[in-house]
Amino acid sequence: MLAQNLGASPIFSSDPTRLSIIRNQPSSSLAYNEGLDQTQARICVFAHQDVYLPLGWEEVLSERIEELDRFDPNWAVAGLYGIDRDGAHVGRVWDGSLGRELGGSFEQPIGVQSLDELLIILDRDKALRFDTSLPSFHLYGADVVQTARSRGHGAFVIHAPVVHNSLPVAGLHGGFMYAYDYMRRKWRHSLPIITPVTRVTRSGLAARWKDFRRYQVNFPNRKKIHAARGSDRANPQAIARTLGYE
Repeated sequence: MLAQNLGASPIFSSDPTRLSIIRNQPSSSLAYNEGLDQTQARICVFAHQDVYLPLGWEEVLSERIEELDRFDPNWAVAGLYGIDRDGAHVGRVWDGSLGRELGGSFEQPIGVQSLDELLIILDRDKALRFDTSLPSFHLYGADVVQTARSRGHGAFVIHAPVVHNSLPVAGLHGGFMYAYDYMRRKWRHSLPIITPVTRVTRSGLAARWKDFRRYQVNFPNRKKIHAARGSDRANPQAIARTLGYE
């Protein structure tokens, strides 16, 4: 998955040192903080292994960062897809698990209450880090946004589309439940928090599963999901060209 997607992104062809691969960590927060410790760069991008960055994406990102700096000099975290402050889905990405593009073109940065974890951007000058007490590999997009906002920093979705060549999700369980319960405790005075797949609420388990069932309505049928799990994954370069990402 890494070699076919993130590793195949053109940005790394000319300079492989731009890519730092973190392995064998028990949580995303620990992995991403290790990445932060490996660089002095101001802008750090944290991407899943199944994300493809289209040709020219680094130039687009540079433009968007300049726009963010003008729009809100106090911004600390950004992403490509998330939930705005009114609870609406915002952003533009290709989602492999759903087999379609999510969102559409927009111009100005959009303030958010949570981010999809497919790709997160931090401004290291704001000294923001990921919470190492948050267990597993889920909901850190919502957590880091809430942390930024609690410190008076801005959190935004920007228009810099990528291909997220992800597999379908059968259900939310295991590590997700541990992360969910941690978020309920940590942000109990800020609830509810809406994320791209569920709501973090005081009521807990019942609400979380109810929201995910609504989200599943948009999934392809089971036959298509089964086919997507095979060895022939969609070609991210072809998708990026078809959608005009590169």
